[in-house]
Amino acid sequence: MENAMWLFVVAGGATILGLALAFGIIKQNPARGIGAIAGAFIVAIGAVGLGYLVSSQTETAPSKPSDAQGSQYEAPARPSDQNALPGLNQQNR
Repeated sequence: MENAMWLFVVAGGATILGLALAFGIIKQNPARGIGAIAGAFIVAIGAVGLGYLVSSQTETAPSKPSDAQGSQYEAPARPSDQNALPGLNQQNR
Protein backbone atom coordinates (compact mmCIF):
# COMPACT_ATOMS: atom_id res chain seq x y z
CA MET A 1 0.00 0.00 0.00
CA GLU A 2 2.90 2.36 0.75
CA ASN A 3 4.20 1.89 -2.79
CA ALA A 4 0.89 3.04 -4.23
CA MET A 5 0.82 6.03 -1.87
CA TRP A 6 4.24 7.23 -3.01
CA LEU A 7 3.29 6.60 -6.62
CA PHE A 8 0.31 8.94 -6.28
CA VAL A 9 2.36 11.54 -4.36
CA VAL A 10 4.98 11.68 -7.12
CA ALA A 11 2.41 11.46 -9.89
CA GLY A 12 0.34 14.18 -8.21
CA GLY A 13 3.31 16.56 -8.18
CA ALA A 14 4.01 15.84 -11.83
CA THR A 15 0.34 16.41 -12.64
CA ILE A 16 0.30 19.80 -10.95
CA LEU A 17 3.43 20.81 -12.85
CA GLY A 18 1.95 19.52 -16.10
CA LEU A 19 -1.26 21.48 -15.58
CA ALA A 20 0.72 24.66 -14.96
CA LEU A 21 2.70 24.09 -18.17
CA ALA A 22 -0.48 23.27 -20.07
CA PHE A 23 -2.09 26.50 -18.94
CA GLY A 24 0.93 28.47 -20.14
CA ILE A 25 1.07 26.71 -23.52
CA ILE A 26 -2.64 27.19 -24.18
CA LYS A 27 -2.42 30.89 -23.21
CA GLN A 28 0.39 31.46 -25.73
CA ASN A 29 -0.83 29.40 -28.70
CA PRO A 30 -4.21 27.66 -28.29
CA ALA A 31 -4.12 25.75 -31.60
CA ARG A 32 -0.73 24.17 -30.99
CA GLY A 33 -1.27 23.75 -27.28
CA ILE A 34 -4.28 21.42 -27.52
CA GLY A 35 -2.37 18.77 -29.51
CA ALA A 36 0.62 18.95 -27.20
CA ILE A 37 -1.54 18.66 -24.12
CA ALA A 38 -3.47 15.69 -25.52
CA GLY A 39 -0.20 13.87 -26.22
CA ALA A 40 1.12 14.69 -22.77
CA PHE A 41 -2.04 13.32 -21.14
CA ILE A 42 -1.77 10.07 -23.10
CA VAL A 43 1.85 9.65 -22.00
CA ALA A 44 0.98 10.54 -18.40
CA ILE A 45 -1.88 8.03 -18.25
CA GLY A 46 0.40 5.32 -19.65
CA ALA A 47 3.15 6.20 -17.14
CA VAL A 48 0.77 6.08 -14.18
CA GLY A 49 -0.64 2.76 -15.36
CA LEU A 50 2.83 1.28 -15.81
CA GLY A 51 3.96 2.64 -12.44
CA TYR A 52 0.95 1.14 -10.70
CA LEU A 53 1.56 -2.20 -12.42
CA VAL A 54 5.19 -2.25 -11.28
CA SER A 55 4.34 -1.19 -7.73
CA SER A 56 1.67 -3.87 -7.39
CA GLN A 57 3.92 -6.64 -8.72
CA THR A 58 6.93 -6.13 -6.45
CA GLU A 59 7.37 -5.24 -2.81
CA THR A 60 10.11 -3.23 -1.23
CA ALA A 61 13.02 -5.00 0.44
CA PRO A 62 11.84 -6.91 3.49
CA SER A 63 13.09 -5.70 6.84
CA LYS A 64 13.58 -7.87 9.87
CA PRO A 65 12.84 -5.82 13.00
CA SER A 66 14.73 -6.49 16.20
CA ASP A 67 12.94 -8.46 18.86
CA ALA A 68 13.43 -9.55 22.48
CA GLN A 69 15.18 -12.79 21.48
CA GLY A 70 17.84 -10.90 19.52
CA SER A 71 17.18 -12.78 16.29
CA GLN A 72 18.52 -9.82 14.27
CA TYR A 73 22.01 -11.05 15.24
CA GLU A 74 21.38 -14.33 13.42
CA ALA A 75 20.76 -12.57 10.10
CA PRO A 76 23.46 -12.83 7.39
CA ALA A 77 24.34 -9.14 7.75
CA ARG A 78 24.40 -8.94 11.53
CA PRO A 79 26.21 -6.08 13.30
CA SER A 80 29.94 -6.69 13.58
CA ASP A 81 31.81 -7.12 16.82
CA GLN A 82 33.79 -4.28 18.33
CA ASN A 83 37.05 -6.11 17.61
CA ALA A 84 36.21 -6.59 13.94
CA LEU A 85 38.57 -3.78 12.94
CA PRO A 86 42.28 -4.63 13.19
CA GLY A 87 44.38 -2.50 15.51
CA LEU A 88 41.57 -1.69 17.95
CA ASN A 89 42.46 -3.72 21.01
CA GLN A 90 39.16 -3.06 22.72
CA GLN A 91 37.18 -5.49 24.77
CA ASN A 92 33.80 -6.72 23.63
CA ARG A 93 30.78 -5.29 25.35
